[in-house]
Amino acid sequence: MTYTDMQRFKDALEGTPQDRVPIFPLIAGWAATNFSDFSPLEVASDPQLMVKAQIEAKESMGYDAVFSYVHPLYIPEAFGCKVRFLESGPLVDPLPLEITSVKDIDNVPQPDANREATLPVILEATRGLSAYGNGEIPVVGLFEGPFTTTCRVIEAELIMRMIYKNQPVLERLMDKITDFLLDFGQALIERGANVLLIPEPTASASMISPPMFRRIVLPRLRKIVNELRVPCILHICGDTISLLESMAHTGASVLSLDQCMDLAEAQAVIPKAVLGGNVDPVNSLLMGTTEQVEADTLRSLSKGGRSRFILMSGCGIPPKTPVENIEAMVRTATRSTESQKNSTG
Repeated sequence: MTYTDMQRFKDALEGTPQDRVPIFPLIAGWAATNFSDFSPLEVASDPQLMVKAQIEAKESMGYDAVFSYVHPLYIPEAFGCKVRFLESGPLVDPLPLEITSVKDIDNVPQPDANREATLPVILEATRGLSAYGNGEIPVVGLFEGPFTTTCRVIEAELIMRMIYKNQPVLERLMDKITDFLLDFGQALIERGANVLLIPEPTASASMISPPMFRRIVLPRLRKIVNELRVPCILHICGDTISLLESMAHTGASVLSLDQCMDLAEAQAVIPKAVLGGNVDPVNSLLMGTTEQVEADTLRSLSKGGRSRFILMSGCGIPPKTPVENIEAMVRTATRSTESQKNSTG
């Protein structure tokens, strides 16, 4: 019987790898840029183009998942925010709202998770990729976490002030957004997403304190992970050593760590967690040679190990990353872990 990509992923979560570590480069936008004749905006607006680019990229590169998105900004767009596509990538303009009381939260739209803006495009692409994978491939759906989404929908500076000046109202606002994310996560699952990626970059330790993370972010992430019954990958950018125990308490199946993190040090703090990481997406994959990519991939594998580890990029892979560098990452991981198995078996 064929050993599928999905079974490889599940075995990694259980700490029972059969051949090699799963390879999950964060590659959705890169695939849309490099495996389509259309612009990223056009790909992001057409589920068939998105499915085609994802399938061609996976089959060409040989990694273990497909990703049913191009960028994460379709969530704030569903709340009415304007998304602008620049040469450097998409940007979102927050809603021109001032939230000072619980009543003001009523002015924040409550989107339909199945119908608003470009959400149907994402859901239809998820359905198409699920049909392609037929349960044998991880189909990764994405939405950013409740704090990051809140800081996209409402001006981030205002949210940061609310943390200290109006926290009860901020928490009510985050509850409203969390409820929407739960609805959308369920819609993704119903269309065939069998893994969810939840980036929460604005909740990094460089933005809010660890105690504040535990107070306002952790309970809402835990609610999302507990209610959506598929493996969830939580990614927080930057140095998360002070957040690792809280990240583990979310219940996420995989904790994806930035390239600045030492995987072995993280394992010592949270030894039961499954880690993902953390090939450098800029210095290695975008700007490095294939030899640098090979060395960085081997570093991640050495620090992360074979058991309970997913090889990932440390963050999203830039669209202009050379194809040969992605090939080098996948090739190095495949050869290294298979040769390690042979030498120990």
